Amino acid sequence: MAFIGISGVFAPYTNPNSWWIPALAGLFMPGIIFANLYLFIFWAICKKWWVLLPLITIICNYNYFTGIFQSPWKEDIPYIKDNEITIASYNVEGFFWIARNVKYNIKKIVEDNQIDILCIQEHCEEPQQDSIAIKKRFGLPYRCVFFNRQEAWANFGITIYSRYPIIRYGEIDFNSKQNNSMWADILIKGDTIRVFNNHLQTTNVSPNSKKYEKYKSVKDWKGQARTLVTIVEQLKENFNIRANQSIQVRQIIDTTRYPVIVCGDFNDTPVSFAYNHIAGKNITDGFRDRGKGYGHSFNGIKGLLRIDFIGYDESFIGLEYQSPRLSWSDHNPIIMKIELKKHRI
Repeated sequence: MAFIGISGVFAPYTNPNSWWIPALAGLFMPGIIFANLYLFIFWAICKKWWVLLPLITIICNYNYFTGIFQSPWKEDIPYIKDNEITIASYNVEGFFWIARNVKYNIKKIVEDNQIDILCIQEHCEEPQQDSIAIKKRFGLPYRCVFFNRQEAWANFGITIYSRYPIIRYGEIDFNSKQNNSMWADILIKGDTIRVFNNHLQTTNVSPNSKKYEKYKSVKDWKGQARTLVTIVEQLKENFNIRANQSIQVRQIIDTTRYPVIVCGDFNDTPVSFAYNHIAGKNITDGFRDRGKGYGHSFNGIKGLLRIDFIGYDESFIGLEYQSPRLSWSDHNPIIMKIELKKHRI
């Protein structure tokens, strides 16, 4: 457990195409930390020197703790109303909540939080929908879309909605029907900013997880073992794909001359190569900067993972961060207020 925990320390800096064990450790870090905490207490009670191993492992993963927890007493930053930009990122799970008889009222979220820019992942809409009617349903007058999967009955992809004019946008094609990224240049009060919306490679382990549970119910140990190997191999492949996608996104960030905001569902944790590579040395994680308390964005796996992010470069000041708990999707939205430094008096 100490070896796996320590290897996770190197996950943000190690391309999984070269060595994938740190990436695996980074994804399962919540369980690894709990295991090491248990071992620390066990060896402390036994008064054995082994207590040092879990202790060192926990201390070395300081970066993980700051990625999921921030002081709830963090001091707020005062700001002048109307200078802020409110941006939100939300994986809407294909708007499947419509089928769950939950009122489809994303416009209310936009109005209640005065959202200016809304980045959506797993967007789904009927192809014959009128674009003007769709914009009204979201409460924002401008939008750009990248539908990388188009069926006769629906289009799937990602979208950026904006209160301000979108003057140009570009697609970042991963050659995937499930995942993609895009960027949009948005004109805000005479300044142009570039917003990236990302939906990186999905883990896709659910079918094999169900198969594992089926084997477990009939006590088929060989079937369980085979399925576990398949899951690990699938995770390894997806780590590599996400790494390559993050390199692709970062290349465009590096050629951008405008202030940059990066949003999206990364399907990976704050201690991952994909997250760290996209952030680079100039993108600030909004949660680390202005978040308070325990931060998670994914409702599955007991709410242990934060895999959705909003980040921004040195042109911006983070003001507020929130992630309201909603049962509509398997993700919670993340909402931030930020401000261009040049507008600060």
